[in-house]
Amino acid sequence: MNVEKLEGMTNKELLEEVKNRGFFVSKVPPTQSGKIFTADVKQMSGNKFRFGVVSCTHIGSKYQQLTHLHTFYDLCKRRGASVILHCGDLVDGEKIYRGQEYELFLHGADAQVDYAVENYPKIKGISTKVIMGNHDESYWRTSGVNVVKEICEKREDMDYLGDYLAYVQMGGIKVAIMHSGGGVAYSRSYKPQKIVEQLSSDSKPHMIFIGHWHVTCYIPQYRNVETYSIGAFQSQTPYLVRAGLNPNVSGLICEVVTDKTGLKSVKSEWIPFYVPIKNDY
Repeated sequence: MNVEKLEGMTNKELLEEVKNRGFFVSKVPPTQSGKIFTADVKQMSGNKFRFGVVSCTHIGSKYQQLTHLHTFYDLCKRRGASVILHCGDLVDGEKIYRGQEYELFLHGADAQVDYAVENYPKIKGISTKVIMGNHDESYWRTSGVNVVKEICEKREDMDYLGDYLAYVQMGGIKVAIMHSGGGVAYSRSYKPQKIVEQLSSDSKPHMIFIGHWHVTCYIPQYRNVETYSIGAFQSQTPYLVRAGLNPNVSGLICEVVTDKTGLKSVKSEWIPFYVPIKNDY
């Protein structure tokens, strides 16, 4: 086989070619290391810090809410938040469920990566820390492409922290960002509560932010953890209509005060966008 043909192959085609030549091929699964990273969060005054949280932006979906996402980032800038945590599903991916291809305006990993690099909010003085979600992972499953990592490598203001779970040291406290699974429970607080119950005492963060369910919820001081379910920047898709679910298009701004013992106080402000924008792409 000539070099030109090899260069034109996708990752999946290359793997098939190697297997056809008699080699054993094994794809390493995404890591869920839960490593601890440090965020250079802006100090407001004394030991007061402010940061934003988003999730489930689903870039590439016809139902993305990119304009509202830009508005949220602009507001974070005005409020003095220098770091925004992203709880996964940066892009919409493909083949998540039957019929999803009809809900996309961008098809393929390259198209969604290039569009996100070009159009995801970029504001001087704000960095975004992001983990992989299940929609992002769809390209890893089908072709071995980590789209979140590729996007972050092409954006100086975005940092890839891993898959599904990461810990971030911010202003002396430990913050967890997580992308969970499954559907919304009958009670919004049920699944976040169960997640916190399973945290070992020696690994508990001061705050945990969970993406995936597209609905908001706040549970204060449960096992001494401030627990949040984060909304989405994607409006109601045909899939969600069939499931009888309507997402909360929103972001979150947190203001925390810390001391030598850890978290001293926390203020949370949900920034909702009640009216979704049609064809926001």
